[in-house]
Parts: sequence; structure tokens; C-alpha cells
Amino acid sequence: MANIQQKHKSREVCLICGKADSVSMNRPNSQHKTKRTVKPNFQTKFGARFCQNCFRTLKKNGFELSSPRKAS
Repeated sequence: MANIQQKHKSREVCLICGKADSVSMNRPNSQHKTKRTVKPNFQTKFGARFCQNCFRTLKKNGFELSSPRKAS
């Protein structure tokens, strides 16, 4: 059980939508199935990781992900 929990800790997850690695099958012409891991397209901005879809949405809506400014 501890081994399963370690695998989940090491995977990358989008901070907004929670998208993470998924598992699918490779299917060549011979129809032989082998498992493979599909990783989302992650972008790093401001020290955080977002999937490309969330990054485009943030960019379109004009949200700034910067550190909070001090009130003067």
C-alpha cells in the first residue's frame, strides 16, 4: 500500500483543473495491447505548473498570477 501512495505523490498535477497523467493503450496494426502513460502538456509560469488548456484560459481572461503587492 505504501508503494501505491508514493506513485501518486510523484505525479504532476495541474493546480487549477487537477489534470494528471493517464493510462492508455498502444495499439499497432497487430492489435497487440501494451500500456503507456499519457502526460498532459504542462507549462511553468510564476513557479507553478498549469496544463496548456488552463494556461490559455488564464491568458485569455487576463488573470495575472503574480505575488500580492504590499498596500501603501
